[in-house]
This record gives sequence, structure tokens and C-alpha cells, in this order.
Amino acid sequence: METTQMSGGCDEPDSSREVDEQVGHYDVPLCPNRLILAVEAVRGPGIALALLREHLQLRETATMVFSAYSDCFFLRLDEIDRFQNRRVGGLEAVSTMPFKAGEIFKYEVASWTVSDVAAVEGMQGVRALTALGLIPDAP
Repeated sequence: METTQMSGGCDEPDSSREVDEQVGHYDVPLCPNRLILAVEAVRGPGIALALLREHLQLRETATMVFSAYSDCFFLRLDEIDRFQNRRVGGLEAVSTMPFKAGEIFKYEVASWTVSDVAAVEGMQGVRALTALGLIPDAP
């Protein structure tokens, strides 16, 4: 899977795309892109990963990557988080993580005010907010 590691946020690929092949990593799919992009647009770059780390009690080695091939985000975990962190979900993580991540981000979206949403300026964020029905589609 060809992926781009994200540096803090979801808009700009990290220039250090090389992954240390000595260290095992496991990619677990996340929720729909529009939720992640909306959270990043309203709260700032890196907040999606910060929310996942906080709610799932992930180690600092956890990152988010975007796969251009599958057009979606993945949570990249080390072996400890992938198989020993009960909040990740063990063997079921691949099928349950999209729902867990979705709930974390939906909870965040529910805390936003009208002024939070109105402050978004980037086209990618505006499209994500429109897809979520948080702002009206432009005529």
C-alpha cells in the first residue's frame, strides 16, 4: 500500500516519507475522510491524531497516513498498540476502528459552535463540512 505519512495534520504530506523497515507497523483503517478533514479544518492540523491518541491511549509512535491508492486514512500503529492496547480492539481492530474513530470525531463535531464552523476557510475543509451537512452547499 502506497501511503503518505502526515506531519501533524492531514493536508500536507510529510517530507520524510521513508518508513524504517526495521520497525513493524500495522495500518488500521479509519472513518470516512470527511470527518477527519472537517476536524482538522475546524480545530487545526494534527488534532485528529491527537484525539485518537487521547481517546485510545495510543503511544507517541502512532501516526496517521493517507493512502492515495485506497483514498482513505489509516492509523499506523506499532506492535504494542496494535496487539496489546485493549482500546484498539485486538484482532477485531480492522473492522471496528472505523466505527471507534467515527464516534470520537462525531463527539468532537458535536462540541462545535456556529462560529467554529464559520471560521473555516480552506476549500478542502469547506467541502468536508458541506459533506457533513454542517454548512449549506453553495449555489
